[in-house]
Amino acid sequence: MIYAYLLIEAEPARLQELVEELAGMTLDHTVIKSVHATTGQYNLIAFVEAPTIPEMGECITQGIANAVGVRRIETSVVIW
Repeated sequence: MIYAYLLIEAEPARLQELVEELAGMTLDHTVIKSVHATTGQYNLIAFVEAPTIPEMGECITQGIANAVGVRRIETSVVIW
């Protein structure tokens, strides 16, 4: 299994809606395990689990990035 933390810059007015929308989102076998609103440049952090890197990429580009209000995503893949 592949795990990653996603730092998401989102429109402030959409934070609460995005937390609810993204929490538990699935795309194929990839699951967003948790989403939290935070302070700083990136105002959302998500923890994502996927079977493979390509499936992780698809979840990010086809799912999360397409959510209304998401401006930018920085991905940090867990290495151990």
